[in-house]
Order: sequence, then structure tokens, then C-alpha cells
Amino acid sequence: MPSAIAKKALENNAITKKQYDKLPPALLDKVADHNLKMQKKARKTAAKGGTKEVHKKTGKQAHKRGRPKKGSKVVVDK
Repeated sequence: MPSAIAKKALENNAITKKQYDKLPPALLDKVADHNLKMQKKARKTAAKGGTKEVHKKTGKQAHKRGRPKKGSKVVVDK
């Protein structure tokens, strides 16, 4: 019989219905617990589009093709 953790994981889409049906209870509990923790961790991380560093080419390099080389000016957007 699957535990409460497994049922909660199924409701939160942390595990699939097929996993819920086929995995043995001990393994199912470990997988469900791990996936719930990973979902919680994912919610705590910063949203994309936060602080970004943009390297601007300066001087002679400014009009050349390619990525900026070391020593280029760093602009931090917030």
C-alpha cells in the first residue's frame, strides 16, 4: 500500500501514475520524497531574468566580430 508521501507526490505531479502503479512501495516512497524535495528546491531558486552581466567590447575590439575578450567592460543590469 503506497504511503501518504506517494499520494501527495502523485497529486503534485512529482511522480507519474505509471510509477505509482508499478514501483514497489519502498522505492516509490524514496522516489516520491526526492521529487517533492526537488520541486520545493526549484521554487526557492531565483527567477530567471535577475541580475545579468553583459560584456561590452571597447576600443579597437568594439567593431570586430566575435565574443568579447577578457578585459572588456562589464555592465551589470538589474
